[in-house]
Amino acid sequence: MSRRSTVAIAAVITGALLGRLSLTARDELRAGEAAFARHDPERGVLHLRRAAHAYWPGNPWVEAAYARLEEEALAAETRGQPQTARDAWSALRASALGTRWMVVPQRARLDRANHHLAHLLAVAPPPPEERDVAVSTREERHLALLQEDRSPDPAWVLVTGLGLALWLAAGVWAARHGWDAEHRAQRHVLWRAGAAVLLGFGLFVLGLWRA
Repeated sequence: MSRRSTVAIAAVITGALLGRLSLTARDELRAGEAAFARHDPERGVLHLRRAAHAYWPGNPWVEAAYARLEEEALAAETRGQPQTARDAWSALRASALGTRWMVVPQRARLDRANHHLAHLLAVAPPPPEERDVAVSTREERHLALLQEDRSPDPAWVLVTGLGLALWLAAGVWAARHGWDAEHRAQRHVLWRAGAAVLLGFGLFVLGLWRA
């Protein structure tokens, strides 16, 4: 198969996947809008969350789903419906965290969701052991927990993967090209492959440690 054919097939597959994600986001967004029109916020939030999860950079339906979730969350707060507000902010937060990669595309909205959720949780009736704790203190505690991120750093996960790939590729290269037809060692090839193996192994270990 020629390189041009491979590129064409990859482009078709990528286009099909992006198209499918776009249709999913569009359909879920419309289902969410219909649910809110029926005064069914629980189903509405569920559909909007699914729409927001169908992410790829530039998908307009995903952006619309995030905007709608934030709009509904703020409206619910204004109407005095804290449960609906918490559900909407939580859905937005989960989608923002679930679709991050090297960056968090919805970082600003994630920060707003964390602050609103912290406030809503703080003003809710507290458990007995926290009744004497000030609302502002409870809010600070909730916010700290919401902002805590124990997931691996995507950048260091990438470093780990690149290190492993370099390590394995250098080993295969040495096995295939380190000896000539008469089984004599090709020292310059083996030295380079060895250096690449050490570099790959170092990146792999560093990525695991820092991730």
